[in-house]
This record gives sequence, structure tokens and C-alpha cells, in this order.
Amino acid sequence: MSGSLRLNMAYELGSNEEQAPENIPEVANFDKFTSVDWIDEERHALIKKALPLRDEFEIPTSRWHRYKHWIWSKGSSFITLTAIGLLIGGIAGFLQIFTELLVNWKSGHCARNWLLNKTFCCPKESLEKRGLLFGAFNTASTVADTFAKRSQSKCIEDGIWVETTNPILSFLLFISMSVAFAVVACLMILHIAPFATGSGISEIKTWVSGFKYTNEFLNLKTLIVKSIALPLAISSGLSVGKEGPSVHYATCCGYVITNWLLGKEMSFSEQSEYLTAATAGGVAVAFGAPIGGVLFSLEEMSSSSHFKLSTLWKSYYIALAGIAALQYMNPSRNGKIVVFEVRYDKDWYVQEIPIFILFGIFGGLYGNYISKWNVHYVSFRKRYLSRWPLQEVIILSLFTAIISYFNEFLKLDMTESMGFLFHECQTSDSSSSWSHRLCDVDNGGSFLKFLNLFCSLIFATVVRALLIVASYGCRVPAGIFVPSMAVGATFGRAVSLIVERYITGPNVITPGTYAFLGATAALSGITNLTLTVVVIMFEVTGAFTYILPTMVVVAFTRFVFSSFGADGGIADQMIVFNGFPLMEEQKGDHEFMENFFAEDIVTRDLVYLEETMTRDSLINILEGPAATISTLPILEKLDYGKLSCKGTILTRYIRNYLDTVPGSPTDLIDFKKNSEHELTQFVNFTPICVSPSTPLSILFKLFQKLGCSSIVVENGGVIMGLTTKKDVVRFMRIKHKENFGPLYAFDDKIDKKAFHLIEFCISKFARR
Repeated sequence: MSGSLRLNMAYELGSNEEQAPENIPEVANFDKFTSVDWIDEERHALIKKALPLRDEFEIPTSRWHRYKHWIWSKGSSFITLTAIGLLIGGIAGFLQIFTELLVNWKSGHCARNWLLNKTFCCPKESLEKRGLLFGAFNTASTVADTFAKRSQSKCIEDGIWVETTNPILSFLLFISMSVAFAVVACLMILHIAPFATGSGISEIKTWVSGFKYTNEFLNLKTLIVKSIALPLAISSGLSVGKEGPSVHYATCCGYVITNWLLGKEMSFSEQSEYLTAATAGGVAVAFGAPIGGVLFSLEEMSSSSHFKLSTLWKSYYIALAGIAALQYMNPSRNGKIVVFEVRYDKDWYVQEIPIFILFGIFGGLYGNYISKWNVHYVSFRKRYLSRWPLQEVIILSLFTAIISYFNEFLKLDMTESMGFLFHECQTSDSSSSWSHRLCDVDNGGSFLKFLNLFCSLIFATVVRALLIVASYGCRVPAGIFVPSMAVGATFGRAVSLIVERYITGPNVITPGTYAFLGATAALSGITNLTLTVVVIMFEVTGAFTYILPTMVVVAFTRFVFSSFGADGGIADQMIVFNGFPLMEEQKGDHEFMENFFAEDIVTRDLVYLEETMTRDSLINILEGPAATISTLPILEKLDYGKLSCKGTILTRYIRNYLDTVPGSPTDLIDFKKNSEHELTQFVNFTPICVSPSTPLSILFKLFQKLGCSSIVVENGGVIMGLTTKKDVVRFMRIKHKENFGPLYAFDDKIDKKAFHLIEFCISKFARR
């Protein structure tokens, strides 16, 4: 008798991935992810705790070793969390310093040391040197207030910072360095770490939900390249941000450190907690918003029903450690981590609520259209431009640099630009220590000045939005949070100009708050997040007076965004577009789920094991038909050729046993329940079973709530087949396409014409 019975070959426990209807983009990359069985993970953890200690390090041989073992068992989690947070904060500090240095090189350099950025080159001066120390104390100022940053103009006058004054040289330097930074970042991605490209949030969200991606996505090489290429990409002037990539490198930190410190004793579910918590640290250090980071890990990353409260405090602690490390490094040299510290002395008026609603409408429209256009452009890039990733980055960075050079709000670093836009010109006591041409217009300047500034802001809004569409997804580390905020900020400031000139007059409203609310609307629209966005914006600005207007803006943004039928933010849309598996319903799925049952999804062609097999036949199964299968059923023959399921086992346990335990090819391996064989303890003798008439909606909830990777479909104790959570997600996306059409249908004729136009322009340019 053969060591196994196989009716037909399947790629993953009952999934038949060669069927023609399944070759749709929405399921294209399912094979790149491995389904994780959360139930079996818990069983595995219990088994490991029950097994005797066999590792020499784990066996306490002396009092010191016993003491060390006790300390590690009690404090390993705390040590691991601390290490992750400190590493994330350290990388964030390096990134901020390095990014500012590269940006400053495009306009000048430090006379004392070329390797110093403007913040470090122009250090703060102690007021004590100016004889003002006692005056500062007499005004009850804090220690931080006894320092004043040397003004940039004073720094340049003293010759400490050297600006490039020649206009032609300045233009050429700006363009050439922008392109050079982008090229270096792209080359690092292409030749060293391909998985360091893009944002990474979609892959991480899929990973922690129970579909494991390749280890290379989070390994040390990806971490190093992402940390170096990210400041290069930002400094190039491309409309990309650091927030999404910060989540990626933070998760890499969590992955590398947990494998290093907890590798032998950690299950996938335990590591997922650390990875989810690390995302909180990434957002915390990117924005300087620790609580916002914790909420991000809860609202955006924790789509799985297996989110534990322990993950919440892990997120909190990593965010705390990361922010502490960042503040200790003090990259901004002001002792603060707040990105845009503003003080709004004036309160808002009830009459402004219609304008706040307008911002909400803008945010909803922005999130809907920009995400759709970006997905369309990514589709166009995959189809027509995938062979020339470096050339695309060169052209994109060159075009961005040229068009940005002549617009103040595009030329400046996005963070610095928003700092100007958020700032309040006039304080309540009619004094102002800050001046900008924005303030001249706010105070009733000439119509030409108003028109010039208004057109400049609208131009920056439109161009930045279009550049985001083209830049997000190119072969460099790229985020979309801050660029979207910059779009909203310029739009909001443009609206404030209209309101002040034609409705309220000068010095009535606070124009900076309009930029703040516009940025909030755009960020909420592109991410489809609510509470997280509100808290992040308060933390990065400190504008707590405007909590109600902010909530109004976010509420209307969400309402408008949902009214278009949009399903999730940009990260969720990219999950579906890229064909990643995720156990989440799409809008409209409930309309057809009740019409299908388990028998419609079950796969009857199985690879399975017998209760007793020879070692050689088991090896043949694992190296042949089960090479890509994660779980195998153990079946027993009944009368009349029927089969009954006795349990399931993960193939990784079998492979580990065959690799570590020597034996002859004829040795018998027993999977029976009462067997004393070592592999028996890894068999799940109580797999989840359903009847063929179980509705798809119930089947989906079983996979989603219980976290199992496979379910047995049987009728009267006789197995009919198996279905996996990949099968269910695949089936639902196929039926969604059949009922509602393709999720992302684009006009191929327009794409072809656009590509031919690009080819024509390039050929003409090359001939010259």
C-alpha cells in the first residue's frame, strides 16, 4: 500500500490556483503570502511550554545561571520593547539630521564644516551671553526660554552659513542635486534591497493580519537600505513623505530585534504583537506624536480580530521609548519633538462652520480622486514603465525640481512649508514676532499681491496633488501622509485669503488654522482614518483650541469619502489592487454572500496523509505534491472508499522532525491519537468542521474570528474536502468582480495613447 493517497495535486490545502477564473489582478499575489493558523499557533506555544528544556542555555546549571534565567524569563519582553523603541528613535533622529543636511546642500553649506546642516551650523545662543539671563528669570521663563535660536539672516551675515547667491548656479545646483539624490535612492532599491521601495504599510497590514510575507521584506538589509534611501528620496524634492516608510523601518526594527532576542521561544502571533506595536513607534517618531502612533496601530494596522490588549501597552511603550530616544538626540536643537508648534490666541467663530464643512468636502474629494488616480497610474506604471524604473525616477525628479524651483511652497521642504502656512501672523495683543509675505496679504495688502499669493497657493495645491499621483509608488521609499497634508495646507491658506479679503476683513479669523484644517482634511481623506488623524494633528501643532472644528472637518471628510463608495484608505486599496490576501469584506459583499455555501468553495482534490506511513513515503509527499502546502489532513479509509478526517498537521513540524531526527526510509511514522510517536503531539485531532450547507457568511466569520487557516467540510462524518481562508478571500473577490465589475477598470486605449506620447517625446529629446 502506498504511503499516501493523493487524488489530485493542490497548491495549498484544497486550493486549486490554476483555474482560469482565478487569474484576476485582485488575487495575483496570493502565493507570495503564507496563511497562518492562529489556533495552531496557540497550540504550538502550549506544547513548547510543556516540553522539557533541552537547550543547554535554557538549563540552569548554577545559581548564577538560574538567576540569569529567571531575570530573562521575567524581563525579556521589557528588554525587547526597550531595544525596539530606542532603535526606532535613533534611526528617526539620524533620518531627520541627514535629511536636513541634504536639503540644505541644495542651497548652501556650513563654512565651518560641510557635514553640518543649518540647524547644527547655526547653534542657539545662550541669552546669558547677551546679558539677558536675569531678565529671562524675572519673567518666570523656563530654562528652554533662556535660549534663542540664532536667526538665519544673522547666521548668514556672520559668514557661518554660506548661501549660493549666483541665480544660475543656484538653479543648477538645486536641479542637479535633486536628481542625484533620487538616482542614488533608486539605485539602492534596485540593486541592494528591492523590498525597501514604496511605503510598506499594505504589506505590513497583511502580515500582521495572518498572511506572512517573505522574510526579506523585514530583514536587516531592508532596514539599512530603507533608513539611508528614505532621506535621499525626501531630499530630492519628490512629493513623497517619510511617515509610511517610517512604519516600514520601525517594523523592520521589531522583526530584527525579536528574532535576535526571542527567536527560539516566539510564535508568529507573539511576534505579530511586537510588529504591530513597532508601527506605533514608527508613526510616533515620524510625527512627534506618541499617542497618535498608538492609535494608528489600533485603527489602521489591527484589522485582525486577534488584537490583544497586551498589544496596546506594547505600542504605548515602544512609542514612549522611541520618542524619548528622539528627544535625547534633539535633532532640531530646540529640545522639542513637536513638528509644527503653533499658538493660536484667537478663538474660532460659529459662523466659520460652513467653511469647516467646505474643508471636509475637499478632504473627501481629495482622498477619493487622488487614491483612484494613483492606483490608475500604478497600473499604468506596471504595464508600460516597469522596464525603466530608474529612467522614470530621473524624469520625475527632474520635472519636479524644475517646476518646484519657481514656487516658494513647492521649493521648500514640505515640513518647513507647512510651518509657514500654519503660523499665526497676528497675536491677540497686536504684536507679532514673525513675518512673512503671507502676513502682508492678511493685513490688507494690494490686490496684485493678493492675486499673486493666491495663484501661487492654488498652483502649489494642484501641482503637488498631481505629483503625488505620479510619485507615490515609484522605485524609492515613499509615503503619502505629509505630501497630502501639504496639499491641504496650501488649499486651506488659499481659502483663508478669500475669506479675509471678501467676507470678514483682516485680523478677524486666524488664517493659519485654515491651513491646519485643510491639512487635517487631506490627511483624513487619503488614509480614511478619523480618531488617529485628529490626535496626530493636535500633537504635532498643539492647537487644542480647535478640537471641535477639527472633528467637524474629519467627520465631513469621512462622510463625503464614503458617499463615493470608496472602500478604505490608500493602503487598503493598494492591498486589493496588488492582489494581497486580507480577511476583510468589501462593500457589497453581503449582497451575494448568503447565496453561496461551503460546498461551493470546497476543494475535493486533496493531498493528504494516512494515519501510518513510512519515512520514505512521507519525504516523497513533502518534496512532491506537498512542497508548497502548509497544512496536511490525516485521513482514514472507511467502507465503500469513503474517507474520514482524523486531524490536521502543519508541514513545518514534519519537515523539522525529518531534518533533526535520523532514521531509515522504512521506519514507520504514526499519526494516530493514542500513538507515542513524537509527531503525534503536533497533530490537531479536533479540526474545525462544517457541513456543506454552511453559508459563506458564516464560513467567512469563522475564519475571521477564530483565525484558523483551514476548515474541514464533511457530511455525516465523511469528508467532502477542505477550504482555506485564501480560498474564501479568493472566491469573494471573484464573485465581487462578477457582480459589480472590476474593482479597478481603466481605459486601456487612453493608457496606450499616453505611453505612445511618452515614447514620442523621449525619442524627439534623444535625437536632439
